[in-house]
This record gives sequence, C-alpha cells and structure tokens, in this order.
Amino acid sequence: MVMLEKLVLHVPGGVTLASDRGNNGSPGALLFSDEFRTQPLIDIGGPNVRITGLRIQGPDPRSRLQHHERCNGPEHLGEKYYYAFPVADGIRMEYDGLEVDNCEVSAWSQTAIFLVKGHGHHIHHNYIHHNQRDGLGYGVGLDQSEALIDFNLFNFNRHSIAGTGRPNSGYEACHNVQMEESLSHCFDMHGGEDRKDGTTIAGGWINIHHNFFGSRQHAIAIRGIPVRGAVITRNWIPYRRPNITPDDNISYSSDAFVRTLGYTRIFDNAFGAGSVYQP
Repeated sequence: MVMLEKLVLHVPGGVTLASDRGNNGSPGALLFSDEFRTQPLIDIGGPNVRITGLRIQGPDPRSRLQHHERCNGPEHLGEKYYYAFPVADGIRMEYDGLEVDNCEVSAWSQTAIFLVKGHGHHIHHNYIHHNQRDGLGYGVGLDQSEALIDFNLFNFNRHSIAGTGRPNSGYEACHNVQMEESLSHCFDMHGGEDRKDGTTIAGGWINIHHNFFGSRQHAIAIRGIPVRGAVITRNWIPYRRPNITPDDNISYSSDAFVRTLGYTRIFDNAFGAGSVYQP
C-alpha cells in the first residue's frame, strides 16, 4: 500500500511496462493510488524506459479552489498551509529517454508525468486529464529536461504542459488536442520571477505548432524570455478572448491567445470556428 508501506513502483532502465489499452476494446491495466501523498507512484530508475497501454490513476481529480483561495486570498494562510494538504505525482523520470504512449493518466494533484531531468523524452498518444489542483495541476511537467509532446488529448488540467523554465529545458508540443476545460492557461513555461532566481529566463527553447486549443483560457503563457527563443505557429484557436487589458510588461499576440515577455515568434495561426490553414 502506498499509505502504509510507502509503495513505489520502481522501473529499471531499459524496461517496458505495458498493457493492452485499446486492443479489442480493452481499457488497459489500472495502476492507481488513493493516497493523497504519493510521490510518485511510478519512479523510473534508468534511461530508455517505455510505459504503454496503461491507466495510471491518482487520488485527487478535483481543483480544490477553496483550499487555494484560503492560502492566497484574504485569509492568506500561505505556502506552509497549502502544502499541508499532500500532493501526488504519477510518473517521475530523472534519466534520458522516457516514452509514455497510449496511456490514460489522470487525477494527479501535482504532476501526472514529471520529467525532472533528461533528454529525448517522448510523450505521445495519451489521454491526460483531471490533473488540476489549483496552484499545481500539471499534465506533463518539465524541470531540467527536454521532450517531444505530440498527439495527446488534454482536458481538465490546470496546465496541460508546464515547465519550471530553467535554461537547460525545452519542449516541442505539436498535434495535440486541448479540449474545452482548462483551469488556467493550457501550455506554460515559468520564468525567473516564478523561481525567484533574479532572472527573466523562461526555458531554453519552446516550439508549439499544429495544436488545437478548444479552451477559452489563454492557450499559451511564456512567463519570461526563452534563452534560444520560442516559435508558435500553425495552431488553431476557435475562440478569441475578448476585453483583455494587456499588462505594461507583457506582450500579447494580436488575438490575445499567447502571453509572452519576448523573443517569441508568433505567425500563421488560425482563429475562429471556421478557420483553416494550409499545413
């Protein structure tokens, strides 16, 4: 048991952890924890691991808005009180070459798939949803890592993709579908102000292209300046956000679906329900 025995499923390097999700209608094997403090459920112990065809379910699919408000609102109970409510991670990786595909990953209050370190990660063809605790709630999280994140279906996350923004990190996100519900902006990269490290750095690089954003939240927020820049192109955003008053220190795309501090190229994106673009 996760609660009493502090169970963590350790997966050695070079191993494939697999089930049969989608084969003849199979939902795939279910790995789950109902313990609020699960950090993580699956810990990757080496490079070149694949996790495929599974359901990986956490203990808390709720947004916990009132808890966040008590910590940051008029009561201002603070960070210590916020983290007194335990958090949970699904998959944690600190090596190169994690592949997660054909999985349903849900209900993780902190991060469903946490790429702490490493390069060559590939997160694709998954359904990632209900990872949405206010203040946390990440579908795919990156710290000092780089990843290709493509062909995923996202819904009911606070941020479907998020990065801490350290200089040696970055991601390419393409051919993903963000469905209607998102607690906050959908794709994210933190900046130096979030880390309180005295910089404006928001990751090494970001490439976001050929995604569909069905949420009325901001599609993308880059909360600083990427070292090697960001490119945001050929995405489809059916909704425009009206009545936005830009901050003096933040620039927006012409249709206000991207928030960025700079060094970001935004072009050839499509807006509106009837929009089309040439691939």
